[in-house]
Amino acid sequence: MKKAKERLDKIMAACRQRMQEEVSALLGKTLTFADPQTKILTKEDFFSEPAGKSVLAHVKLDGDIEGHGCLIAPIRDAIRIGGTLIMLPDSELETVINEEEYTEELEDSYGEIANIICGSLSTTFEEQFPKNFRLVRTEQEVIFPVKVMVDSDEPVPNGSYYLMTSAMALEGIEMGNLQLLLPAASFGLVEEPKDAEVDESVPAPEDTGTVDEAAPAEPVGEQPDGIEREAAAPVDQAGAMESPEEDAGKAATTATARKMSDQDVEKQRERIDKLLANCLEKIGEEVGALLGGTLKVQPEENGVFSKEDLLEQAGGKQVLARLDVRGESQGESYLFVSLKDAIFLGGTLIMLPDAELEEVVRNEEFGEDAEDAYGEIANIIAGVYTAVFEEQYRKSLGFVKTGLETVIPVKIDPDSDDVLPRDIYYLSSGTLRYNDQELGRLQMVVPAALLELAALAGEQVGEEPETDVQAVAQKADGVAAGETVPQSIRPGPPEQEVEKNGNAGASIADSSEAANILLFTDDDTEAGSIADLLAGQGYTPRILHYRDAVADHLSSAVTLVFLVMREVNEQGFGMAIKLSSSGLNVPLIIGGPAWTRTTVLKAVKYGAADILMTPATAQDISDKLKANLVKKAA
Repeated sequence: MKKAKERLDKIMAACRQRMQEEVSALLGKTLTFADPQTKILTKEDFFSEPAGKSVLAHVKLDGDIEGHGCLIAPIRDAIRIGGTLIMLPDSELETVINEEEYTEELEDSYGEIANIICGSLSTTFEEQFPKNFRLVRTEQEVIFPVKVMVDSDEPVPNGSYYLMTSAMALEGIEMGNLQLLLPAASFGLVEEPKDAEVDESVPAPEDTGTVDEAAPAEPVGEQPDGIEREAAAPVDQAGAMESPEEDAGKAATTATARKMSDQDVEKQRERIDKLLANCLEKIGEEVGALLGGTLKVQPEENGVFSKEDLLEQAGGKQVLARLDVRGESQGESYLFVSLKDAIFLGGTLIMLPDAELEEVVRNEEFGEDAEDAYGEIANIIAGVYTAVFEEQYRKSLGFVKTGLETVIPVKIDPDSDDVLPRDIYYLSSGTLRYNDQELGRLQMVVPAALLELAALAGEQVGEEPETDVQAVAQKADGVAAGETVPQSIRPGPPEQEVEKNGNAGASIADSSEAANILLFTDDDTEAGSIADLLAGQGYTPRILHYRDAVADHLSSAVTLVFLVMREVNEQGFGMAIKLSSSGLNVPLIIGGPAWTRTTVLKAVKYGAADILMTPATAQDISDKLKANLVKKAA
């Protein structure tokens, strides 16, 4: 099977150049395909991935190999390619792309391109594959991938598929991915399913009258996701209670179900993260077009937060837009933007002169006109979330803006239901940049249960919310309270053996000892090296990651914080903003490679007390400790 996949991978790579040449010759413009990415997956896995409205061209395999596959492209890209072939004027082409008008003429022209691609594939297979067959493009249809029913034969039968993905660009304009699905079994990539034979060999429970301990598959399927329900002990037909052996079997089954549930939750998180990233990208496009400029939203790490943790990291004065969630799940979500950014965006929409706009932003004057204008922007953002979730999520959810208010997060009581309920939330945030001006953060807050992510915090439906991160914070506080915080900043001899651990979330600090230096990073190798140097000088470092809640690890024992970036980029600066807005009252050293004057100024703007060039030497670390721990002591 491995060799069979390697052979297919080589054919796909060989076909790329032929596809480019033949399609570009037909279009009269250069269409490029990126190096193909391939994998084997199920129909369910493929169609559960977030993706917008797409054009699916059915592909029939005819010859020594038979089966059904398909070519899939985003509808906007199909329109651009088809419109280029029939030479639509640029202005008209952009209009139909924006309105996603896939007319009959465009359908026919894109169909010709799909024919060319299938022809290129057929020719390459003929030259490089031992069996003779060809790929024939048949009918096409417009689909919403996540709305596809897995158990049906439409648009392709249920089963395993070989997926080839290649990013497209037309005359330098970046587009989405062209995806080709081929039946994996037809190419010997997977074994034919034998479920029916297995089922026939297993006697049904009613035939034996006893519990089949060797077949836990059925009880596993009955366990609800992430929830264990209490029930009276089962009684057999004679009225006897379950034996200890049966209890053990049941416990093993429950553990298996829980493990499966954890895997499902991680899959769900990946889908939701992609969905929310698509929303942030779309917000930039839609709001930028409304304002008449270029708005970019650089995504930060998503995460699960309690109300208290959420408020601690939110920042200063915020404009909170309430968004009702309606549809198959119901509730309320919250959009946070800093007061100054709301004033800037609203003022830009009503076209305030630059000097006046700068003044009202500086004075935080959120006038009625600016507030109304920002309210319209919030409506647009709500519309973006509605459109993306309707097209790319298996459940139908809508977001409706219901009100605006100005709040100061740190003054909201985290133990009450004021402003927003005590709950477990999933936070999607991004840093804003309009034209050449850097703004603050946009934060979208959705109850984790609405996104089926409450299990990430160890929650069960109906219980009083108390997250794992809260428990960690309480434990850390308790440890810190029982320790003697060093009064001297002079490094002493090592007090513990340093253990390197490359796993995500690994820490140098022992679980029984509070860390006094924190390292937040997306580069475990460099952070581990720095942690070793710190531990060698008698400090207790702890390695954390961008997704970790800052407030959960700050204690009175912490004297210094490092932010170690693999690359000096916007994601790292987003983490710097998160650290600076968390109430951090110790020096922050930001480390990374290839600093420039611009990035240094940006780091200082976002709260850096010092800059570290990586990879760092022992002398570099020693110098930073001396300089910055003196600042702390002073």
